[in-house]
Amino acid sequence: MSINSMANAAIGRRPDYEPLQGVPKSLREISKAASGASAPENQVTSALNVIVAYIPTEILTLYVAVLAVLGNAKGLTVRPTMGTVITFWSFFLATPATVWILYAVKLKTDNKSLPLTPVKWPIWEMVAGTVGYAAWAMALPDNPFIDAAWYSSGLAGVIVLVSSTFLGLIAPLFQQPLTP
Repeated sequence: MSINSMANAAIGRRPDYEPLQGVPKSLREISKAASGASAPENQVTSALNVIVAYIPTEILTLYVAVLAVLGNAKGLTVRPTMGTVITFWSFFLATPATVWILYAVKLKTDNKSLPLTPVKWPIWEMVAGTVGYAAWAMALPDNPFIDAAWYSSGLAGVIVLVSSTFLGLIAPLFQQPLTP
C-alpha cells in the first residue's frame, strides 16, 4: 500500500483517535487502522493488508521515475553512476521524513498539535517504510549495489519478499500508544 497507510496506522495508535478502546494489537486491528476503513473480511485479507502496508509506494514511484530520467539510453548499466547513488540515498533519507510529514499533515488537518519531539513521532512506520524502500529499491535495475560482490538480482528478489512479509508480521510487536 503506501506511506498513507503507515500514517493511518500511526494515527490509530494515538489515544485521541478512533478506536478509543486502545492500541491495535492484532493483524486485523493493524490492517483496519492502516486502511482507515472498516475491518477486512477475513484473517487472510488482514494479513495481506498488513504485509503490503509497509511498502512505501509513493516514494518508490518517484524513485523509479527519477531512475528513468537518469537512465542509460543503451540499456542497463553495469556500474552505478553518481546520479543513481545520490538518488538512492536521497530517497532513503526522504522516506522517513515523508512518513513524518504525512503523519503531521493528518494531525494538523484534524486540529491536533504537530509531533515535534521524537517521542511523538511514528518511529515504527518511519523505520519500516525506510527498510521497505531500501529492499524494493535494491531490487530495481541501476541501483547503487549492482557492482557489489555480494549483490545479485536473485538475492534482491528474496530480500524484497522476506522484508515485505517480515515487516508486516512483526508490526504487532511495535504497536505502542503514540503521545498526543
